[in-house]
Formats: sequence, C-alpha cells, structure tokens
Amino acid sequence: MKTKDGGSLKLLNLGVETGDYDVFSLTGQSPRIPRDELPGAGDNFAIVDLQSVGVRHLPAAVFGADYLEFAISTFGQRVHPNYPAEFDVYIDYNNDGTPDYVVFNTENGGFSASGQNVVFIANLTTGGAATAVFFTDADLDSGNVIFTVPMNASAGGINVGVAPGTTFGFSVFAFDNYFTGAQTDAVENMLFTPGNARFGVAGDPFGTVTPRSFATVPVTSATVPDAKSTETGLLLMYRRNAVLESEVIRVK
Repeated sequence: MKTKDGGSLKLLNLGVETGDYDVFSLTGQSPRIPRDELPGAGDNFAIVDLQSVGVRHLPAAVFGADYLEFAISTFGQRVHPNYPAEFDVYIDYNNDGTPDYVVFNTENGGFSASGQNVVFIANLTTGGAATAVFFTDADLDSGNVIFTVPMNASAGGINVGVAPGTTFGFSVFAFDNYFTGAQTDAVENMLFTPGNARFGVAGDPFGTVTPRSFATVPVTSATVPDAKSTETGLLLMYRRNAVLESEVIRVK
C-alpha cells in the first residue's frame, strides 16, 4: 500500500544499555481507575487497570507467514507475567458482531507449574480445546505484554482466521487471575485492517537505539485509510532504559 509522509519520531536513549522499542497501531485506551477503588495492603483482590491497546501485522512477505501482535499496556507493574493478570482478546475475524476466537495468556501447565507464561488460542465456534501458540512476550516488574498469534493458514496449524486487507473486530478484557477471577477492566469494539494500517512506521515496527544517542523513525499513514479503523495514532513500548514503559503518540 502506498503511503504518504506522516512526519517522524525521534527516539532518544539516555541510558547506558541499548534500548529496544516496538511500535503498534494504537486502537484503544482506558481511563485510569480511581485510587480509592484499588486494593490496599491485605486486601484479597487485584485490579488489573488497562491503559492502552495496540496491534500490528507482521506480513508473510517479510516474516514467512502472517502474524498479528497485540500490545497491552496497564497502569501499574506486575512482579511476574503469570499473576495477577490474565488478558483475553476476543477476535471477530469477519466483523459480524460475534467473536470467533479468544486469545489469552496463562501459566504453562497450570498454577505454579512452570513459571512460563504462554499465549493460547481457543476457537469459539467449534468449542475445541485451547492450543498454545507462543510464549508471552513479557518481563518481570512490567506493565507491558505482547501476544503473537498466527493470523491465517499461511502460518499453518491453529490461527485466528484473519485475512490481510480485511477489517476485523476485537476487544480486550483484563482479569484478576490470582485472587478472585473477576474481570477488572475492558477496552471493547476496536477495529483494525492488517495490510492497511491507518498509521505505522517505515521499515520494521521494532528496533534498537544505541546508548547516548537517538534514532529517527519515519511515520507513515495509509493513502486510502480504512474508515472503520479505530486507530488514533501509535503505541510505543520500550524494554530497557525507559522512564516510561509505554507511550502514546497521537497522529493527525
């Protein structure tokens, strides 16, 4: 898809280690939950407070198969990716108003079994057992998480049935998976068209910035943007040397 210049981002790394960044299309946000609703010391419940949600398409021409990656950023950090947060991404691949798949994270093997956090896909139409597809991209003491899922048959095996160039709908729900199992937040009714993102960056949607230097990343916008997309800009996630782990960039 032809793009037009949408300006550029200047990413500055003031740290002493190489900094990694990931860029996603920003598709939804949620306001911060008031402090008086959050748990205090000794309270037997957790609040997983969603902040921003983004998505990006990794195309088969570059990555050998088509993949979707969902980025979820929360207010507040978690000591470990396993608990107390589960995120469920309900995908409506044909955008008919009924979810067809759910993508979620859970500990590999069950509670306290492995320490590994894994991304699963469940087909809501067939009702079959959920299948693990990738390890969750997450870290200790972090509020960021990235889910990678096979997009269609190009990746083989289980996938979420989304075709390039086709708008799909999705919603993200956050759960306390340690104390209560209750849903604590949601960002719903988002829309995205892989292969025709309203906003993106030139080249790979990830990279590094060497210590004490900056990188310039050109921002692109679709020549014919999808009118149904809920994109409002870019969601940037940072892995090291970051005062902020995530940052929202509004694009006009």
